[in-house]
Amino acid sequence: MSIRHPLPKLFVPAALALALAQGHAVAADTAPAAPEAGHVHQEAAARLLEARKQLVSEAMTANEDILLAIASLAHNDTHDAYRMLADASGKLDLVLARDPHMKQVPISARLSTTDLSAKPADVKKAVSDARKALSDHRVQDAKKLLHPLESEMHITVQYIPLDAYPAQIKAASQEIQAGKAEAAAQRLADTLSTVVTEEKIIPLPPLKAEADVQQAEALFKADPAKNKAKALALLDQAKEQLEMGKLLGYGSYEDIHKELAAVKTKVTGGSWHEKLFDRLKSLLHEAKAKLT
Repeated sequence: MSIRHPLPKLFVPAALALALAQGHAVAADTAPAAPEAGHVHQEAAARLLEARKQLVSEAMTANEDILLAIASLAHNDTHDAYRMLADASGKLDLVLARDPHMKQVPISARLSTTDLSAKPADVKKAVSDARKALSDHRVQDAKKLLHPLESEMHITVQYIPLDAYPAQIKAASQEIQAGKAEAAAQRLADTLSTVVTEEKIIPLPPLKAEADVQQAEALFKADPAKNKAKALALLDQAKEQLEMGKLLGYGSYEDIHKELAAVKTKVTGGSWHEKLFDRLKSLLHEAKAKLT
């Protein structure tokens, strides 16, 4: 069993996040991708862009200004620190003026994926071996066996809490004016620690199953007689991905399995109609929505 990482771990600094939020393209991987991997790439890009498009440039740069102010205070440059905090305060005032009821604003987005390259039998064996290890009190061995058993996408977004940041920046500015540079630096450091981090986990098996079903539909629609075997193979792959999803604890897919079996029967018979795959695709979409 091995772990594939089809997408690199991306950390979004302010400039990159802003560029993406403004619609600039950034290439994450130039290597050709298989249809399934390509679908995951597209889904990852869509999810990350969805998170990034909400990033507010004023808030991102305000947070950077706080870091620069702390650095200036460390070098006893209170004038530059005060100027940086004035800039930060002004930027957050703009954010609040735009929406006075906003409680927090996103300043960074990060995406990473772990793609498990394994068969259901591999997962079953790893779980069985882990159970045996636990029964023998070999907890660390069990951890090593279970640790790789994930196939998912992580999106992490950091938020500035607007109920705390502006007031703390103003208080730090007053402390600088009062000659309390050390207290101001500590206040700013404490303020940075209030950044809220939220993580969303998106399982990959349903995405892969969806990709297989979409490709099977396209092939069978194009030429039912010629592409029947390929379509059936793709539907078998989708079934395997759904089994992987269940084994990895991402959900149960009984309704999808039943519909998948019904579609396979019709494909085997060579009968095509426009709505043949519709319910199957709808069930896959609903399953993915519940998990994300």
